[in-house]
Amino acid sequence: MTAVVVRAVGLVTIQDLGRPGRMHEAVPPGGALVPERLIAANRATRNADDAPAIEVLGQLVIRADRELQVATDTTAARVLAAGGELTVSSEPRRVAYLAVRGGIAAPLVLGGRGALLCAGLGGLVRAGQQLASAGLASVTPPAQAAAPGTGPIRLLAGPDPDHFAPGALETLVSSDYRIVPSSDRVGTRLDGPPLPRTTAPESSRPMVIGAIEVPRDGKPIVLGPEHPTTGGYPIIAVVARADLGRLFSIRLGGSVRFTR
Repeated sequence: MTAVVVRAVGLVTIQDLGRPGRMHEAVPPGGALVPERLIAANRATRNADDAPAIEVLGQLVIRADRELQVATDTTAARVLAAGGELTVSSEPRRVAYLAVRGGIAAPLVLGGRGALLCAGLGGLVRAGQQLASAGLASVTPPAQAAAPGTGPIRLLAGPDPDHFAPGALETLVSSDYRIVPSSDRVGTRLDGPPLPRTTAPESSRPMVIGAIEVPRDGKPIVLGPEHPTTGGYPIIAVVARADLGRLFSIRLGGSVRFTR
């Protein structure tokens, strides 16, 4: 054993970089909500980028049962002494990551070790749970990744313009939207001016992370890593991949602006 979970509040899971290439089996890619932050925590502890770490959307407190090296996505590596406790909170952001030297032990299933709640793989980290090191080999971290951009979140026009009233996309990129607190790893719900739809019929098609689907109430939803593999709501736009991490880092209740 490496540590025991003293407290876990909110959505706390073990995550890696996901399971790409499984959509045909109805398994979404999953993986870290913000991969850049998971990678930062892993590199601080000299883990490989895809080593399993703990994703915290809430608060986590662990107690070490022996000396271990830990790091978060915003702090340098440190040694946590046996009996010492560490608190990791996602405030004031939406998500935080905790890495342990050697990675967090988790079974390899369908090519990944992270929890995929929508598919029943893994589960929430709970108080009293024991966390063990996977004992993965240390690596030499590559050069620091480029810093994420700033400003509004960039969008690409979606494939369904005929499903929206004239001016709907302009409304999306000219308005302030709020991240609804009920958002999760499946989708980030946005509250703001509704995007009016036409009467064009819906049709099922494959979905991708970052797609902005619009239900009949006109309130957009940005699909996350545990998105449905298929869906019928029309897609008005797709978030640029380079900006997904910035979007998913915005705290629940925070505001977001988009641009084309």
